[in-house]
Amino acid sequence: MPQETTQGPLIDRKVLVTGATSGIGRATAVAAVAAGAEVALVSRSADEVAALAAELGPAAHAAPGDVTDPDSVGASVALAAESMGGIDAVVCSAGAVRPGGILDTGPEDWKATFDVNVLGVLHTVGAALSHLREAAPADVVAISSMSGRRRASVAMGIYSASKFAVHVLCDSLREELSPEGVRVTIVSPGYVRTAIFDAVADDELRSEYQRRLAAVGLDPAAVADQVVHALSQPPGVDLLEIAMLSTDQ
Repeated sequence: MPQETTQGPLIDRKVLVTGATSGIGRATAVAAVAAGAEVALVSRSADEVAALAAELGPAAHAAPGDVTDPDSVGASVALAAESMGGIDAVVCSAGAVRPGGILDTGPEDWKATFDVNVLGVLHTVGAALSHLREAAPADVVAISSMSGRRRASVAMGIYSASKFAVHVLCDSLREELSPEGVRVTIVSPGYVRTAIFDAVADDELRSEYQRRLAAVGLDPAAVADQVVHALSQPPGVDLLEIAMLSTDQ
């Protein structure tokens, strides 16, 4: 369990992390606490959020909520700001994937993907914006994907489209927010060893992607380290994008 620290690159930072109970989000929460930050944990399962907050100690704050619901994530942000005395960074790491060709999937799949991956970022940033504008430094970090830089396959077409959208949104957010001192960074990993494919209904597709992640995926902690790196940049420095692959991919 991470211990409270009185030194580290994120001392005095107040970071909100979505998707905080699994994968990259959980690794980011762990790394940020270890780096000295206070961290608000946002995820849909209140029980899992509470358990992680207890595991990470007094620097972690439970703020359960659903990023697809603007009222829910708004309540999470309000609770986080009250618990930490403000918010100066948001890390949007909630993610969803429903692989399959566009012709093999349907509106429910498309909506579920965009609701989390695209609207989830907008809802989170929108809810936190007033707090970010009052902070210095202030950061938005969006976990995108190498699939947001180039489409990997037909089966990942909808997912890639959602991540391309994240890149465009972040480019626009950066232009809008940089005059107010809010930095915007995209982190784009390749395969990462997470459970993102575990809920895929198609047995063959699920097994295929699980094998790929296990064989060539990055450790989520490696991605989290880059999030901490982006947040710990000196004033006036904005890392636009950190793109990363494992050496095996």
